[in-house]
Amino acid sequence: MWHLFAYACVAITATALAVLIYPIFFPTILIFPWKKTIEKEDRTVIFAASYNPPHNGHLALLQYLSERYNKVVAVIGFNPDKKYPVSPQDRAKLLRSMIQTVAVPNDNIQVEVVEGYIWRYAKRIGATIFFRGIRSWDKDGHDERALQILNTWGPLLLGPCYIPIPTIYMEGDPQYNHVSSTLIRDICSQNGSSAVDALAKLVPATVAPKVMELYGRNTD
Repeated sequence: MWHLFAYACVAITATALAVLIYPIFFPTILIFPWKKTIEKEDRTVIFAASYNPPHNGHLALLQYLSERYNKVVAVIGFNPDKKYPVSPQDRAKLLRSMIQTVAVPNDNIQVEVVEGYIWRYAKRIGATIFFRGIRSWDKDGHDERALQILNTWGPLLLGPCYIPIPTIYMEGDPQYNHVSSTLIRDICSQNGSSAVDALAKLVPATVAPKVMELYGRNTD
């Protein structure tokens, strides 16, 4: 009897470890063009990024998620002990402004600044999926795997203990492959009207001057 119980415990433990480890090495990737749905799923999902600054690539991902799910939360995480040239709060304001300028059904998109572990916030609001935007797994997988490990094992090791929230990676629309927050910051460091014109191709044109204002003076 006891040996059967021991075998059962080993089998359960092995299965649990496989469930936790498998996604780290074999992630779920949503390849463009993204799947369309007729009706929205009744879920709360999180799209976490630094949004430093937000840009058209982010907006395309948010628009898709807002069409697929009932509630989308764009999360900007931050460490209170770290100083940021452009604060998470200012980035959140930028993102909210950008969402208002494009054809996004933004009544179901919420922008939040979150201190500490995002998985704790996700559990608190009842989110069921993490989304992350990537160019491709070959290009971004190394960095993303470290975050995946944190989101998978953090809830188990740091508490409160609960089943980790799955992460789905979205490959971006190819038309935005050249767009990145780093490129935008580099353009802002140049200042001038030509820089604003260049920015208007990467972020909504009406918000480009504000992006320049914030990042042009914070290039250190």
